[in-house]
Amino acid sequence: MCCVKCFMLLCLTFMSSKIAICVRITRLEVPEVVHLGDPVVLDCDYTVEGDEGLVVKWYFNNTSTLIYQWIPNTKPLTLGILRGRVNLEYSASSDTNSVHRALHITKPGPDLSGDYTCAVSSFSSEDKKTKRMLVVAPGKSLELKQEFREKGVMKIVCSAEGVYPQPNMNIHVNNSEVNNSVLSIQKRAGLFDIEVMADIPSLTSPEEFSCELHIPQANYTIRKEAVFYPFSANSCFLPNNHFILTIFLFLCSIWY
Repeated sequence: MCCVKCFMLLCLTFMSSKIAICVRITRLEVPEVVHLGDPVVLDCDYTVEGDEGLVVKWYFNNTSTLIYQWIPNTKPLTLGILRGRVNLEYSASSDTNSVHRALHITKPGPDLSGDYTCAVSSFSSEDKKTKRMLVVAPGKSLELKQEFREKGVMKIVCSAEGVYPQPNMNIHVNNSEVNNSVLSIQKRAGLFDIEVMADIPSLTSPEEFSCELHIPQANYTIRKEAVFYPFSANSCFLPNNHFILTIFLFLCSIWY
């Protein structure tokens, strides 16, 4: 009797293990970092024993926010944040059970940064895997310039627009960081505009300045360098005097 019970238990265990592997995700490809506006494919490859009740679903940030669903032999469906942002004609495979398993996002924006969960299920089993994706905007330009405030003081300004996620920025002079800088950050249309300013004593000789913008989450850094020269009051007025002289000569030619 004991042997019969053991045999039945082994059979049940074997059958349960077979059911558990009916659907299995073998590969989830979600890029860690993508650039703003660059098309990207999020792929979810799987094996399935039989196709009864097969459904592929994608979730964003948690398993209650459904953004994509596909059932074989039907058209894919996009929802929520992905509506209108996925190429529904994209084919990840020629297999009818996995043709539209992937997400082909045509123009990812910063709002699509987050966790993506692929869930594949059938009538008998389900498997899920999650990975994170960050959409990075390095900014349109990085500018470094000098401005003159008053006698004995000059202002160094570094700025960038359209950055994501929120970056860090600092100014260096001769490879030493300027400590008295003032940082200003504004968010516009989901992206960050950043500016750092520092007042320093007027230069007495040429100095090398640099500005560094760093996005920690993406391990991204960009640097701009410039050599600034001492300000000369005389050089500032020379163009104006030349302009006045030109106008004077022109008027003389008309009058005489």
